[in-house]
Amino acid sequence: MRLGILLSLLLLAAPAGAQVFLGAEVGPDAFSRGEPATIDTDGEDAFAWALSAEVSSPTLCAVFESTAPEREILRWLRTGLYRQELAALLLLSEKTSLPFKTLAGALPKAGGLRGLARQHKADAMALFGEAGRLKAAADARMPLFLAVSTSAPAEIEVSTAPPATTDAEK
Repeated sequence: MRLGILLSLLLLAAPAGAQVFLGAEVGPDAFSRGEPATIDTDGEDAFAWALSAEVSSPTLCAVFESTAPEREILRWLRTGLYRQELAALLLLSEKTSLPFKTLAGALPKAGGLRGLARQHKADAMALFGEAGRLKAAADARMPLFLAVSTSAPAEIEVSTAPPATTDAEK
């Protein structure tokens, strides 16, 4: 009888798999202060918006063949193009009147930017230098395109004074 009870208790006992960590426990550092939150000033979204602000809209629409060039810039950045390389391809596309995606697709086959510039009779070093200046201008503009919190509305002061009259109105 005792053996039967012992065997039934062993069969009803929780298996070892039920003792696995599920990620819902509190560690010893759970209530300690963490690092303060910081704004991502190097984000690709902010760079895409800043670069699109540096280049004229007709140029961007012609180069990217899109009415949303910021999305195209972001898409190309996420495929692995470096920022200065993207700016150089943008300038080369503007000079040669070829679409950006055509030049970006030909970039690996041409052996990089230098080979691509040689194919299109452009000076690679001058192009890369100009792209560096364009990238620097976009980098300087990036903080203007960071996400901001709009949770607390700003207080607007309303003036109750009558509007000032000018000499012409008197």
